[in-house]
Amino acid sequence: MNICSAIVHAKPEVAGVVQARLEAFEGVEVHGGAEVGKLIVTLEGEGDDALADTMAKFNDVTGVINTVMIYNYCGEEPADKEVMK
Repeated sequence: MNICSAIVHAKPEVAGVVQARLEAFEGVEVHGGAEVGKLIVTLEGEGDDALADTMAKFNDVTGVINTVMIYNYCGEEPADKEVMK
């Protein structure tokens, strides 16, 4: 399981459209920021390459200025999610 967070800088006048296009990517959620053109984005998926490819595609979306990765977690999901006591 891999989780990344990023800030996607977009032209404020089209940030709402950019948000909708980003949310169309599998495993992508936009958590806010469209009103100022700084979209807070998380990506979840399997493998670093897939997430890196998706993040690179963000820059192809019309209205995106750039994308900056903020955090990356790579790890295994526990087989048993029950909290051990």
